[in-house]
Amino acid sequence: MVVGTRLKGSRDLKLDNVKGLLIILVVVGHFLLPMYRTRFITDCIYAIYVFHMPCFIMLSGYYAKSIYKNGKFRFIKLIDFIWLYFVFKMLVNITEGMLARHIPLFPDFLHESGAPWYLLALLFWYSTIPLIHNIKRPVMKVLFVVFITIGISFGKYFVNCNDFLSMDRVLSFAPFFYLGYFCSENLYKNAVKGKSAFLMALIGFVLLAIVFFTSYDLLFKYHLVVYGADYHRYDASLNNYIWLINIIWYVVAFLISFAVIAAAPSARLPFITKMGQNTLQIYILHRPIRDLCQYYNVYGYINPHEKIEVTGLMVFSALLAVLLGNNVFRKLFDMVKGLPTTFIMKMGISV
Repeated sequence: MVVGTRLKGSRDLKLDNVKGLLIILVVVGHFLLPMYRTRFITDCIYAIYVFHMPCFIMLSGYYAKSIYKNGKFRFIKLIDFIWLYFVFKMLVNITEGMLARHIPLFPDFLHESGAPWYLLALLFWYSTIPLIHNIKRPVMKVLFVVFITIGISFGKYFVNCNDFLSMDRVLSFAPFFYLGYFCSENLYKNAVKGKSAFLMALIGFVLLAIVFFTSYDLLFKYHLVVYGADYHRYDASLNNYIWLINIIWYVVAFLISFAVIAAAPSARLPFITKMGQNTLQIYILHRPIRDLCQYYNVYGYINPHEKIEVTGLMVFSALLAVLLGNNVFRKLFDMVKGLPTTFIMKMGISV
């Protein structure tokens, strides 16, 4: 899911472990979404959703530096995103069609509000890198403020766009990508090891606990903020405050993400580290399986009011993530992912 390579040297096991944890949360969150919203399920979902994509996106931005080196942009990455978006859309077109009792010949590639949106977002964000690669720090700060302003105002002034090319999420989540991209390797290392790291991490985990224990009772009417939703999806009484809700979410999501990154171990962990290196295949493959579980009424055997049964579903989805992160799936996934590259090379085209 996080695309890119290390800036230099060996892999950063700390970040691999963070990505491994995040992809488990992605799968668990998606498997919880079809459930009836009890207090426990609601609290679990939004404790996950309040930070898991912002954190993933920051890491995607951090690793994106490798796409533009020595004045050369690796356009093949953009082709990969387009191809994987096409594959992902075709897969969920089948499984979602099964659920709807009608499978369209082709999905609507121009509108996306489900899981494939992330690949479209990466396509757009990566495309901007040649434009921002060489900007100076003062301009960088101004540009970051611009991204935040666009993120919190897009839904108000461009409501007709909705999920067209996933623009609502592309622009809402963009500040996290560029925050990661503009973060240097030295800044990242100093931040997670500095004297203030413990305090910031503590604040982040306290905020996560607050979200978990209050999502159902206090925060639910604000929950759409975690999806980068348009203003028109909110209750009209909140229209004058949605910009503030977005800013608060940006801050909370960053602090929780920082806490997770700071607390992650730097040693190789069983399963988790390997999953962190294979996140994209897990991201794409788990969603059709979730749909099939719905189609074959697996959820009908789970009582949403029984915490032990809901916990069992979460354990199952976490184990599924481990399975899909296996190297066997990695080889198959890389083969499919590499088809455009293979075709381009055979055509003798340099990208």
